[in-house]
Amino acid sequence: MNTESIDTRRVKTGDMERPGDFTFDNEFEHIYIWLPGQRAPDCLRIQRGGSGGDRVWGWNGDETFPTLDPSIHAIGQWHGYLRAGKLQSC
Repeated sequence: MNTESIDTRRVKTGDMERPGDFTFDNEFEHIYIWLPGQRAPDCLRIQRGGSGGDRVWGWNGDETFPTLDPSIHAIGQWHGYLRAGKLQSC
């Protein structure tokens, strides 16, 4: 499993090139983020504040240095947290 921790960068939709790149949908209901060890971005449902239960991550509302809760687990690839714009491996 990939244990890399990396800084993220917000990019425009369609400009995602590497792990750490992320963008939001127009309604800020989803974040598209390229996780370490993955071949393409993942889509996560988000909401401002605390997590919303099953498969909805709480988001701090920061569009440049986001924090999500709880952890993100791409089974067999990467497990960690997005904290203040950094993907931090567990």
